[in-house]
This record gives sequence, structure tokens and C-alpha cells, in this order.
Amino acid sequence: MNTSSTSAGGGPVVVVPCSAAKLATTIPAPVADLYVGPFHRLCRQAAHAIAGSAGTVLVLSAAHGFVTLDEPLAPYELRMGEPGSVRPEQLRDQAGRLGLHHVAELVALGGRAYVDAVAAVRPDVLRPLDGCRAIGQQRARLSRIATADQPLLLAQELAASRAGSPALNGRPVSC
Repeated sequence: MNTSSTSAGGGPVVVVPCSAAKLATTIPAPVADLYVGPFHRLCRQAAHAIAGSAGTVLVLSAAHGFVTLDEPLAPYELRMGEPGSVRPEQLRDQAGRLGLHHVAELVALGGRAYVDAVAAVRPDVLRPLDGCRAIGQQRARLSRIATADQPLLLAQELAASRAGSPALNGRPVSC
């Protein structure tokens, strides 16, 4: 794992899940190329929109924990929560080395197991996909974030809506 600090740019740090679908290779490939699943790619599009030029996008690998997009990894088969997946104490150690405890805005995109793993490290993490009942709703929110004029603001509003706020700036909350 690359342990350089992620807070150097001062922008938000966005964590996305790994993907079961991987590049057809037996040798290590950069994380940005390794994960090829459509949900992962949609999460990355939204993450890059939120992070902008000052932020950072990380992947939460079930096998390796927090990894940077340029880090080379060999393909593996493991999902978060399965035996052998990264443990919360490992994630806390990695988060400390990466400076995740000190970033002003940490956003987690993905399914519950992955977002919960990030929340175990930083309970104040923004969770803009919470409240969606199905993957189609998650995809719709990710698409909205990826194309928004102010993606971070939209992610903040969506995360706040799960806390009981019935509307976003007068608009009904929907996925």
C-alpha cells in the first residue's frame, strides 16, 4: 500500500469499492486499470467529480485495504466481510498512515459493507448512497453526482438526507 499522505491537496478524499470484475491478467496492474466492473467505474466517475483537482480517490480493496489508483495489484477473489478480507484494525492503521483522520471531507461511495468499513475508521464519513433500496437507485445517485455542477455539495446534501431531512433545497429526495 502506498502510504503517502492523501491530505496534501487539501481537497476531499473519496473512497470507492473494489470490483469483482477484474482485468484479465495474472500479473499486477495499476488499480486504476485492474477493476473493470461497471458499478466500480460509475463510483470512480462520481468520486473524481467530487474530488476535483485538489482531492484524492482511493479504492477500498477487500484484500488490501485502502489503495491508490497507481498502486499495482495482482487479481484476487475476495469480497468485504468474507474470511481473509481486510480487518478494521488494519484499515485504522492504513488510515493513520494515509492521513485520513485529518482530511476535512471524507466521502465513501459503494455498497453497505464497504461504506461501513470506512465508517468504522471515520464515523463522520459522508455516505451519499445511504437510503437507496437497490443498486439501480445507487447508480442513479452516482450518475447525478458525476454530472452535477457541484458534485461535493450534492454528495453532502444526499448524505444529509439520510439523517432525516425530507428535502434537498426544497426538492424531494430521490435516488
